[in-house]
Amino acid sequence: MVWFHFQECTCCSESFIRSSHPIVSDVILDKISLDYSETLQAAAGHQAHAALHDTMTKYKGQYLMLVEGSIPTGADGAYCCIGGRTALDICQEAAEGAKAIIGWGSCASNGCIQAAKPNPTGATPIHKLITGKPIIKVPGCPPIGEVMAATVVHLLAFDTIPKLDRGGRPLAFYSRRVHDTCYRRPNYAAG
Repeated sequence: MVWFHFQECTCCSESFIRSSHPIVSDVILDKISLDYSETLQAAAGHQAHAALHDTMTKYKGQYLMLVEGSIPTGADGAYCCIGGRTALDICQEAAEGAKAIIGWGSCASNGCIQAAKPNPTGATPIHKLITGKPIIKVPGCPPIGEVMAATVVHLLAFDTIPKLDRGGRPLAFYSRRVHDTCYRRPNYAAG
C-alpha cells in the first residue's frame, strides 16, 4: 500500500490509527505492507521516495493507492509539491500502476472545504482526476477508523472491491443513516 497526503489536515490518518476493530497496529504490522506514507513511515526524504518508487515498480498493478486530501490543480499544481513534483503529477503516476484507489475522508471523496468557492487552489476530489481504476470513497471528516481499516481488510481478504453504493462508498457501512435507527424517527415521520 502507498498512502498519499495532499490538501488535508491528517485527521483521516489520526482516525485510522485509532481503529480498534480491527486493531490498526495488527493490520499494519501483521497484515499489510504500508510501504509509503508521509505520516506513518519512519523513512524521510530520498529514502521515502525510493520506497515509493520501488513499491510502484515491483508491485505494478497489485498495490493499493490510498489518498488523503484533495488534489490541487490550480496554478499548474503549484499549491502542493512534494519532492519538487506537483500532487497531481504524483497522483497520476501512482494511479497508473494501482490495483485500486481509496479516497479517505471528505477531502479526497468530494473536495471538502478546499474545493469551496472561490477555490483558488483548484482542489479536486480523486474521482474527478483519475479514470479507469476502481475508486472507493470513504467520506467523513474524519471517516470512522474502523470503516477505514475494514475497507482495507476487505480488499486484502477477498481480493475484490466491496459492494459500493451509488456514491462509490462501501455499502456495508454507508447503506443506512444514523437517523434511520433513531427511536424518535416515527415522531418525525408523523409530523
